[in-house]
Amino acid sequence: MTSSPYIYTLMFKKILSPDPFKTFYVVFTYIIVFSFWWGYLLYAKNETAFTEEVELNEQRYQQTNQGENYRTTKDFAEIKDKYERQKLMIITEGSVFFILLFAGLIIVRRVFKREIELARLQRNFLLSITHELKSPLSTIKLSLQTMLRRKLEPQQSEKLMNNSLMDLDRLEALVDNILFAAKIERDEPGFSDEELNISDVLLQITDRFSTNKKAIALNSQIDADIYLQADPMAFTSVVINLIENAIKYSEPQTSVVITLSEAEDRIVLAVADTGSGIPETEKKKVFDKFYRIGNEDTRKTKGTGLGLYIVKRFVEIYRGTITITDNFPQGSIFTLEFPK
Repeated sequence: MTSSPYIYTLMFKKILSPDPFKTFYVVFTYIIVFSFWWGYLLYAKNETAFTEEVELNEQRYQQTNQGENYRTTKDFAEIKDKYERQKLMIITEGSVFFILLFAGLIIVRRVFKREIELARLQRNFLLSITHELKSPLSTIKLSLQTMLRRKLEPQQSEKLMNNSLMDLDRLEALVDNILFAAKIERDEPGFSDEELNISDVLLQITDRFSTNKKAIALNSQIDADIYLQADPMAFTSVVINLIENAIKYSEPQTSVVITLSEAEDRIVLAVADTGSGIPETEKKKVFDKFYRIGNEDTRKTKGTGLGLYIVKRFVEIYRGTITITDNFPQGSIFTLEFPK
């Protein structure tokens, strides 16, 4: 049988550690209600003090000046003027106090909510980064052990080595993303500014991803010899993130379309996938650092939530724009535009 002290201890712990937002709303309500209450008491005290002072002075005045009205005297006018000034001060300062108090509580709530969201995103990032590191390492280890312990046909060995190289590419891209994200967090990221043939860069990257585990076809529509003043490694990382993201969320044996064109005043790069698409409410959030749609514990797709954040920051640094539109019949189109 559970003892009473134990039950009281559990109840006490439950009271002291409730939901954070419920605690905030309780404190918020308490402060507002009792601030109004003390304001009302102060106002009522001023009213009472004025009434009592007038009645007392009126009685004294009637004793010495019978038949005259005290409320027409200069003394009453001074007392009433003092009362009106105090009432105006209470109302004015009370209103300012309540406005500042309410604004402060709203700001505290926003900061509190932002910190909770940041903690959730960091938790998701730790879960995802653990999976992203462990999965390819396990695959590479298994491939090497298989090659050491068994005599394989040349084709089988080549397949295992190619798969291992693809996993190593994933690990390299992951490390590059983390380093790149840390770099662009600085006020001066230190990017170089070179005349870069982005047509050639796109062709090399699409050729690299032409063979993938989901058998997704990369359809390229890339105009030749388009140049952009940009950092080569940064631009390469942006394109890799866009294409990896498109492949990741597309169904197997479908296609991803990559286009690069040039107008009079801008360069347009677009990557279209055939995935499930992005809800309107999520289209701005996906560019936040560590943000990923859904819960990390149940999500099937891999990732760290850094890819689109890096793309967005790169576009901002080079004074470009990025938009997400719906693809037809399904999927999303990421469009990057840079000034020439």
